[in-house]
Amino acid sequence: MRSALPTMLLLTACAPTLTVNAADTPPVDLGGAAPDVVILSVAGRCGVPCVAPRDNWAYLGSRGTVDRVAREFQAAGLSVQAANYASSPTARFVSARTGTEQRGYAALLADLDALRAAWTGPDAPRIVLLGHSQGVVWLHQLTRDRPDVPFAAQIDLDGICLGWKTDFGPLIRTGDPFSPLNACEPMTVAGRRVNAKDVVWPNVARGIEVQSKRLPRRGAATGFAVNYLFEVEGNVRLDGTTRALTRFISAREDHSAVTYPASDAMTWVAGQLRTLTLDWAAQDARGPAGTALP
Repeated sequence: MRSALPTMLLLTACAPTLTVNAADTPPVDLGGAAPDVVILSVAGRCGVPCVAPRDNWAYLGSRGTVDRVAREFQAAGLSVQAANYASSPTARFVSARTGTEQRGYAALLADLDALRAAWTGPDAPRIVLLGHSQGVVWLHQLTRDRPDVPFAAQIDLDGICLGWKTDFGPLIRTGDPFSPLNACEPMTVAGRRVNAKDVVWPNVARGIEVQSKRLPRRGAATGFAVNYLFEVEGNVRLDGTTRALTRFISAREDHSAVTYPASDAMTWVAGQLRTLTLDWAAQDARGPAGTALP
């Protein structure tokens, strides 16, 4: 009788290796009343060992990163809903890493269009973008693909282009200048070459950027002493300025550690969001015409 061991090893290798935790933040519900804020998050490339993009998954919801952002808005008395996406150009796929269905960029575009159609005028929520690693690239592509959509804030957690064309080249057919295939290509901004993923488009009101450590250092609650992957270029506007853009470089945390809810990086992001909600409250008090409401 042939041994069943090779078959058992194969099945074990293909079995899901991660558990997905449910987020506390309510999911987007277009059938109900509009929330004050909608968070759209896109996670990055799966961690080693993995096969990308097959194993990619929407870990920012599971990890508690989205909830950490949502809590700052909720503390200001705002209602929040969220939708989470994986790093992929496709609408849907099953991650071999988690064994669960994931939604990619095509689904994000469709969901954003549906959200804008369902909640219009004064009922329209403020849209906040949250991305990590490759997810940052997808969200900068989103703001470029939907220039008519206002985004209240864009939170970038260590945006990285590693593996972009090798991961997604076979899945993206077009190579035109606005194609996601070119989302990691340089473009001219105010006379200098800037990676497209570092350009904050005019329809984004506020840019909040985190970068992980450059030098080996211990002390963070999660991650490794040596960081092998980190972002170095800061975000810029199309005019070459950093208007309404802020950046934090986490001296203790690696590429993955910056995403954890209690990290130095997310604590800094939370502080930025507290200030942002105060700005929103002041704007709302002035009213749409810029005059004080009765």
